[in-house]
Amino acid sequence: MNWLVLAMFLTACANLPIQPLAPQISLTDFKVANLGVFEQNYVLQLRLKNPNPFPMPLTNLDYILYINDQEFTRGISEQPLTLPALGENSLELKVTSNLWRIVEQWRNWEVGFTRQFNYRLTGGVNMLNGVPKIPFEYKGEVMLTWGGKN
Repeated sequence: MNWLVLAMFLTACANLPIQPLAPQISLTDFKVANLGVFEQNYVLQLRLKNPNPFPMPLTNLDYILYINDQEFTRGISEQPLTLPALGENSLELKVTSNLWRIVEQWRNWEVGFTRQFNYRLTGGVNMLNGVPKIPFEYKGEVMLTWGGKN
């Protein structure tokens, strides 16, 4: 009788949908594209690693980027992207922000444009097939570069 209950339990569990693990996301490049008086344009390069043993077809990614614990920019990438099983892919985001939000942290502009800074990236990814949004939060350091220069 116990075997029958165990078999029914295992069969029921096998039919439950698998909740995927969140992709590991890091900010690998942060370039200044254009500086204006009231707003600035940047290009962010993200690396997304899939910790799951199955592909992750992402429909969108929403994010908030904090620099030195202050919100820098937020948005939604509607660019579909598939992460291979246990693999990785990259995503380029073109964002607009107001640099003056964080400029008081950089006393020396020349140093500010060539040093590494702390970032925190939060948000969620949506997948095909009605899987609920998968939240993420990652921290790290990245170098701010100007245009195509490193």
